[in-house]
Amino acid sequence: MIERIKSGVTGFDPLVNSGFVKNSVTTLYGSPGAGKSIFCTEFLREGIKEGEKVFYVSLEQDLDSFLKGCEALGFNEFRQNLNGNFIFTRMTGHDFKNFLSIELPKILQAREGKHSRIVIDPLTPFLWEIKDAALQRTVLADTFKMLSAFGTSIVTIERYGDINKLDLSEELAIPLYLSDSVIILSMIYNQNFYQKSISVIKMRYSGHSAGMHPFDINDKGIQIFQDQPVF
Repeated sequence: MIERIKSGVTGFDPLVNSGFVKNSVTTLYGSPGAGKSIFCTEFLREGIKEGEKVFYVSLEQDLDSFLKGCEALGFNEFRQNLNGNFIFTRMTGHDFKNFLSIELPKILQAREGKHSRIVIDPLTPFLWEIKDAALQRTVLADTFKMLSAFGTSIVTIERYGDINKLDLSEELAIPLYLSDSVIILSMIYNQNFYQKSISVIKMRYSGHSAGMHPFDINDKGIQIFQDQPVF
């Protein structure tokens, strides 16, 4: 039987047969402002509520700005559990390959035990640094295998260019192929209005919705409307 964990995102679990497959890796792909970081924050918050260990690995944002963003939504659990069940790590510099291959496993192993929820936000700087496809595939395959051993993970990838055009370019092929699940957050423009939507492109070992579903971000987080059309 496939074991699942709740996403913590309102309206998401009915799209994916009651939640994420446990010990899987999901790639969350979307444009700036589409809600990637909030989705990840709600995923981690659900883990804190369940008594799990949660890790936020930032390749850009610092701890202070992360906590301020959480508290603006009323998510005070992160500050309350900091360095307990919640671990924040920021990767600085440019040696992302060694961080993923050497430093991150050490961070997770030091707190091994309970099921963990892990977010790497965003993975994009690693893709910029490692241009060689063979090396990128090797590092990511090893990283995703390691993440799955510790718990259930989300990695984010930033989307650039025309936000009304879905562009799954060749440079994204490796992380999207290696991930167990791929979720796309889109910003669709129509009649002077941007509509946020979510699509589940794949989810191994699980049935899932094949549609695009609108969602809003308000002062309580993300709310997905699984039964409403986009525009």
